[in-house]
Amino acid sequence: MNTKFSLAYLTTKDLSPDEAVRVAAETGYDMVGFRLLPAGTEAPFPILTDPKVQQRTIAALRETGIQLADIEIVRVNDTFDLARFDQFLTVGAELGAKHVLVAGDDLDRNRLIENYGRFCRRAAEFGMTADLEPMPWTAVRHIRDAIEVTEAVNCTNAAILVDALHYDRSESSLEDLRAIKPERINYIQVCDAPQIENPTLEQLIHNARGERFLPGDGEIDIASMLRALPRDKVISIEIPRTAEEATISAKDRASQALIRTKELIASL
Repeated sequence: MNTKFSLAYLTTKDLSPDEAVRVAAETGYDMVGFRLLPAGTEAPFPILTDPKVQQRTIAALRETGIQLADIEIVRVNDTFDLARFDQFLTVGAELGAKHVLVAGDDLDRNRLIENYGRFCRRAAEFGMTADLEPMPWTAVRHIRDAIEVTEAVNCTNAAILVDALHYDRSESSLEDLRAIKPERINYIQVCDAPQIENPTLEQLIHNARGERFLPGDGEIDIASMLRALPRDKVISIEIPRTAEEATISAKDRASQALIRTKELIASL
């Protein structure tokens, strides 16, 4: 089986998009992921609005043969406005994006399903899937929530993004993973992390955005998680190591992450 590996945005978040593409190519990845819209307190991302950044990125993708797997991040919340994401989808399509990472942030489940379905249908017009990522601090906390929402919208491009960190720290089980229809999974995010008893919201978000471990350096049972999921999916390697950015180059961090992840996949 020829597994494809994607360099997720957070792993080398200190690089510009075109630099990330070239690092991905130099270290052996097949794909990359970009963040176009802020997930938290980040500044606006130039790739969304700056034609020069877009052109450099498109050139790097063409020259290297690296594909763009996913773009981030759409939040379906109580103030969701579908029209706000037209530029995001347009730029993503120009870059060749295949998937959109979606967070469910609306506690009104019926409204969340309605708006997520509207986004799915709009993303389909651009040839993209809408991959809902359950995270324990959002309204879609665990795998069961994600299954409920994606099944309710009745859209073929509605999908579930399983992230090892969020899976491990939510009320999700291997049985929940096996309950996901294979066609509802496009890519899987891999990382490791330390075990934390009763983590606070601040700890959950801090680890997710800036402090994850290479596979094998933490306590997540990634192997069992992957065995419960389809084997023909893209593996997105999302391992931010913010504290090490000053001492380990982005290229070396990307390479280390890929080597460890390939070792994990081979062990299955």
